[in-house]
Amino acid sequence: MGKQMRSIDAEKSYNRRWLLGLIAGLLLLSALGSLWMFTVADSLPAELAIHWNSKNEVDDWTSLWGIAVTTVLTTVGVGGVIAVLAVVSRGQNLLIARIGAGVGVGFGVGIATLMVAVVAGQIDLVDTTQAEVSGPVMAGGLALALVLGVLVMWLYTPGELDRTPDAEVLAVNASATAEGSALTLAGTERAVRGETLRIRVSMGKWAWVLSVGLGATVAVSTYFIFPLLALIGVVVGALVWVFCQGTAVIGPDGVKVLASGFFKLMPLEWKEIRSASVEDIKALDYGGWGYRMNGGSVAFIMSSGPALVMECGFHQKFVISMPDAQSAGEAAALVNGYVRSRKVKN
Repeated sequence: MGKQMRSIDAEKSYNRRWLLGLIAGLLLLSALGSLWMFTVADSLPAELAIHWNSKNEVDDWTSLWGIAVTTVLTTVGVGGVIAVLAVVSRGQNLLIARIGAGVGVGFGVGIATLMVAVVAGQIDLVDTTQAEVSGPVMAGGLALALVLGVLVMWLYTPGELDRTPDAEVLAVNASATAEGSALTLAGTERAVRGETLRIRVSMGKWAWVLSVGLGATVAVSTYFIFPLLALIGVVVGALVWVFCQGTAVIGPDGVKVLASGFFKLMPLEWKEIRSASVEDIKALDYGGWGYRMNGGSVAFIMSSGPALVMECGFHQKFVISMPDAQSAGEAAALVNGYVRSRKVKN
């Protein structure tokens, strides 16, 4: 297929529909699989085998409700996260985005198939110690997963992302770095007075999606290894949440980021900073979202868009996402003001 020519708004709408469609599709398929389980409930044991050890012996059981809920959570959680990350990564590589969307759907359907096959293998069983996964159901489900994955990969055709820097960001950067501009003079005056600027940055709704989604996926996955290990999911969810928002603090002592308002990251003293600017960044250029260390860059990335970029040391950059271009300009002007005032004092 040739390149898709869409306006910026049309491209956003296109990918939004795909995101919702992929999640809704996985939710529907897993829900149908769970509903089927209840249609054969009268033919199933009260407790269903759910885990086999290395000797292929059943060593854990659960209720029908447990398997049904697990089917939905793992299908949407694991497959959905892969698919969503693929769509979001389209600005880095369109082919990888298309493959990732297909893999996410295929993986999700495969997980749902496994859970349905586990139940199907126990129909009319009295002794669940002899339970096994239904081969025919597994084979048919994996074939469906392959077909749906390839179909998604073929149908999903995102357009090329515009890499041209935002005009507003360019204008703000020019104002924040030009000598004598109103923004520069304001930043210098604030630095002389020793003011502190705090700017809150966050992933917004994605913080909930990532923390709850990854936490639930890890919890459900580890539960079947050993129930208490499910607590790892709570820890993972909490850690992801901590690094999904923060506060950039620029003051007399330097620059730092407080993840979730308390966990100190990227502490910089003024002697380490050479200059600051405003750039229109792409998250994946720095390895993704969150606290990132990528080559010569250290970054706290909450989204693509305007960011405070500080040149430090030998070709080293410290990058902090900003909520908007104006906030980024204000931050850059204050950083440059502190850098200049320090040089004057020396």
